[in-house]
Amino acid sequence: MNPINTITWEEIASNLPQSATDTERLALAVYYRFDSEQVDVTDVSVIADDYFRRARWTHPSNLPATANHCASKGWLSEAGKSDGKKLWRITRKGHDYIKSLIG
Repeated sequence: MNPINTITWEEIASNLPQSATDTERLALAVYYRFDSEQVDVTDVSVIADDYFRRARWTHPSNLPATANHCASKGWLSEAGKSDGKKLWRITRKGHDYIKSLIG
């Protein structure tokens, strides 16, 4: 990918409506890691510690529950474990939903 055409995380996060839920924010971050950074799977603690902070979003009180809620909507799927933590990947349904949400 050409670095000049790469959208930053902060730019894509600012495209999300102010009314977005924590579920949508988490799905957006997983989407961004997949789409822009070519990271297939992610631990949600990375999202909270880095992506939520950089977007200046409030950290969800129960991030694992938020990830499970994304999975119940069909946006994320479990992709194994690393160091005892679940890894997640964006689904086609989640990818399409987030893409429609941010335009």
